[in-house]
Amino acid sequence: MSPTTVVASHSVPPTLRALRPLLGADVMVRTPSTLWRGTLLSCVRESAWFVVDDVDVVVPLDEILSIRAA
Repeated sequence: MSPTTVVASHSVPPTLRALRPLLGADVMVRTPSTLWRGTLLSCVRESAWFVVDDVDVVVPLDEILSIRAA
């Protein structure tokens, strides 16, 4: 897979369509409070689900500043 980067604007979170190519990939996820590296397992209308070091992490889409293939 080629590297993909999704950057959210201040008022518009990333879309499901933009995140779909990253499903199952190792990604870097930046939120206002942290930076995670994990696997994107699922995304739904309001949140994305990652596994980070064997821990499930659910992040609301409106908190994602950027996400890219790791």
